[in-house]
Amino acid sequence: MRRAVLIAVSLAALSTACRTTQPQGADNQVPIDNPGQESIQTVPAEPPGPGSPITAPVDAPKG
Repeated sequence: MRRAVLIAVSLAALSTACRTTQPQGADNQVPIDNPGQESIQTVPAEPPGPGSPITAPVDAPKG
């Protein structure tokens, strides 16, 4: 008996979950024609930043 109730509840929940919730007239929409060419992004060949390690001057020890 419990199994039959569980199956019935599952089927009822499944049937309501599979419905679409689109507004009226949404199925009559027309796609945009010719949206235009997308911009092309290029990546530079050199990585950003300095070409060599940055060396800071070393402070002389106080003594």
